[in-house]
Amino acid sequence: MYTTMLNDNTPSTKTAELFNFYKDSSLARMLNFINEAVMVLSINGTIEMLNSNAASLLDSNRDVLSGENLLSLIYDKSGRSQSQLTHYLHNASTTVINSPPIEVKLTRASVGMKSLPVELSISTLPEELSSSNSLFLCILRDLTIHKAEYTSLKRKAETDFLTGLANRHKFSDYLHEQWMRCEEDKLPLSIVFIDIDHFKLFNDEYGHIAGDKCLKRIGETLSLSLPNRDTLAARYGGEEFALILPNCSAQTAQLLAIRIKRHLSQLSAKHFALMSNARLTVSMGVATQEGQRYDNSDALLNAADTLLYQAKSQGRDQICYL
Repeated sequence: MYTTMLNDNTPSTKTAELFNFYKDSSLARMLNFINEAVMVLSINGTIEMLNSNAASLLDSNRDVLSGENLLSLIYDKSGRSQSQLTHYLHNASTTVINSPPIEVKLTRASVGMKSLPVELSISTLPEELSSSNSLFLCILRDLTIHKAEYTSLKRKAETDFLTGLANRHKFSDYLHEQWMRCEEDKLPLSIVFIDIDHFKLFNDEYGHIAGDKCLKRIGETLSLSLPNRDTLAARYGGEEFALILPNCSAQTAQLLAIRIKRHLSQLSAKHFALMSNARLTVSMGVATQEGQRYDNSDALLNAADTLLYQAKSQGRDQICYL
């Protein structure tokens, strides 16, 4: 628990005395009428009083939380959140707080919920309400629903609706991220491009509904073929797919491409359109950043794309790599 105080000389009995002094005051009555989770903090972070909404938010009661230090309830092993809150309170001793809300995680008493994301807004109480003591009003807002909605929206913004794979926007962001990481750690990075052979003819013969089923089934097959959670499969566009393989050597990437091609070849048109056994084939291009072969991620991407079109120009249904 984070227990650092700004004033170590303050006796613990003073907290109880302050609470007894304020619990029947107009300030305490005011807190109970506020329709938000609210605490009153001392300059060292001690919870001098709180309303029932704040106690309920933390799945506890006021008697238990009164006298606790808010810093000890913050879940952050790095200590950065505690230091930020301490900094705000310390500055408030000489000036009115004029800082934006801060986001922290608070521990809860309920079993199975390790932490609760909240937004803390802190403001200095007027002297007439704090009776010449340095007290601060802390409003807590539950961010659980907000976080869930944000995560859902972010996932939708990064996902191809039809296949469930990453979309091109996510692919570009992730490639940049992994390029930086692999360059820094001197690790290989491979890209695999996959294109369905003669997909336009497939659509023309069997219809777009069958074509969509085909794309979706290929997306599922690619997802199941990924070697680990760091790899990313994306629908790059139309009937073209792409894989990002961090820390994957050229040889390993080539073996993976062969395995994926074999899995995809086991899918036939009868999976997507009735009364047909037409075989599904793909062309693939594999490029790997090793030994500083490429100057940047765009060059690596262009190399994989060039190899894909080489495979297509050489008759399709094959893999090309350097």
